[in-house]
Amino acid sequence: MKQFNNANLQWIEKTNDRNNLALGDDLDSLISCNLLQHITGGKWDINYYYDFNNFYKETDNDINGLIGVDMAFTKNIRTFDNHLTDNKNKLAMNYNNIKHIFKSEYYKKYPFSTLLTIMSVYDIPLPDSKEGKILLLSIDTAFKGHYASKKIYTDIHNNWLETLGYSELIDILEEKESSYFYNIINHFKLNSSIWICENGQLDTEIKINSLNNYFDYNIELPQQEFKLVKELERDGHLIGEKDLPMRDRLISLAYTSKNYVSYTYDAS
Repeated sequence: MKQFNNANLQWIEKTNDRNNLALGDDLDSLISCNLLQHITGGKWDINYYYDFNNFYKETDNDINGLIGVDMAFTKNIRTFDNHLTDNKNKLAMNYNNIKHIFKSEYYKKYPFSTLLTIMSVYDIPLPDSKEGKILLLSIDTAFKGHYASKKIYTDIHNNWLETLGYSELIDILEEKESSYFYNIINHFKLNSSIWICENGQLDTEIKINSLNNYFDYNIELPQQEFKLVKELERDGHLIGEKDLPMRDRLISLAYTSKNYVSYTYDAS
């Protein structure tokens, strides 16, 4: 496990404590949750679902302790996250926060998935097969920065892989073209959403069963039912186009491009 000289991040070491994982609405969040379940032997388990519109809770769950997975909470809530944010959440395991990267330096931001963040934190080796490595680069379009039009962006992308300890992925990126990875995304429907059905169960079009052939832990949706516990509002717009909600109303916020901000807030 990586060691961070930051008392706020000591929680990542406490894998024997029981905690609730909050699952988001995409594959990066799901596969990251599944890996955390595997690392902790099930002591960290998916008991919340956050679709960036509303918050849901597993109907029979009363365990305290929330850890967000692939969500940029604005308050001091533990979370693993890969987004560029306002850096205010001191409990976020987010390389952008650790490196003090702000929206004015968007081009320097961490360009990979939350999954690769978690793997690097817990020293998880890359998949044995080349196919597994390709899938890893396809999740959350982690490959994309390598093929930027300017070499400086490719260099930043490569430097981040070296920082994570996964520099061998650079060879695969140099061997393939970006269109190859987009075909992988389409084949496995990696960019499909995860949604909640009327019966409270989660569903997706992602070919989860096929993905299990390439990873050393189970990739699966939670089977329990979830109930709505908080209705929220979601918005996104060009930076400066309108004022953000008051900070005490913000739930999550991410700069999804150098000119665009996306956020969820409590309008009640």
